[in-house]
Amino acid sequence: MIYLILSILSSIGIFIAFRMFSRMGANTRHAIMINYLVAAITGLIVFRPSQLWFGSKWFLPSCFLGIFFYVIFRVMAKVTQENGMSVSSIATKMSVVIPVAIGLTVLQESINALKIIGIVFGLGSVLMSAGSNVKNGTWVWPLVLFIGSGLIDSALNLFQTLSVTEDEFPVFITNIFAFAFLSAFIHQLFSMEHKISPKSIMGGVVLGLVNFSALIFILKSLALPNWESSIVFPINNFGIIAGSTLFAMIVFKEKIDLKGWLSIGLATCSIMLLYYSK
Repeated sequence: MIYLILSILSSIGIFIAFRMFSRMGANTRHAIMINYLVAAITGLIVFRPSQLWFGSKWFLPSCFLGIFFYVIFRVMAKVTQENGMSVSSIATKMSVVIPVAIGLTVLQESINALKIIGIVFGLGSVLMSAGSNVKNGTWVWPLVLFIGSGLIDSALNLFQTLSVTEDEFPVFITNIFAFAFLSAFIHQLFSMEHKISPKSIMGGVVLGLVNFSALIFILKSLALPNWESSIVFPINNFGIIAGSTLFAMIVFKEKIDLKGWLSIGLATCSIMLLYYSK
């Protein structure tokens, strides 16, 4: 359970980092690129991988997964700009239904009444957290974000379960971040803004460390015995909703209306039901 709690806290750290970018005047795209570089370097320093992995069966898929990481990050930014943060949050968190469905069908994980009710409560908390702030606009990109986020979580789970051994785990993660950075760097070459400010570098370093931690801890959680992905992903996503809402209220002094409190309540009930369902 400690890995799952740390994953939730790290993911909330990503939310905090993005909130601070605008306050400190950092360029979000530049910070995202630096973030992936820092995450890849952190993986090399922490894990010190010694074996070559170019011949591994997961090498090429992990390269594409790294590229996909960056693409979906950019889609998330586009959705936030065009449709608002609420729509972006809904699309990202509701995507939990994809890895849950794959866990229950492909991996044949258990299903019971508590798990079903817990997931329904959690999805209700996602919709409730949006309140009435959803803006009108095209749903093409939110749909892409929904599918993309779900596929990333599903791919990580399938790799973790079926392909990557415990010894290969460090280089697998490092390779994902390395190719995400490479994608961001190529994008940067075609950008009009080539100069990266110290504030963007600082923001990217912080984001990279929490992003690295979030991925490590969610994969560690998936590797725990008796913790199925159809429990891990919902608890992680719904925990982020409740935790980030409370943090925004306490630290950023944001006011929470009745729907916000109901969202926290539903998320809490969902986590308890999912925990006991295992």
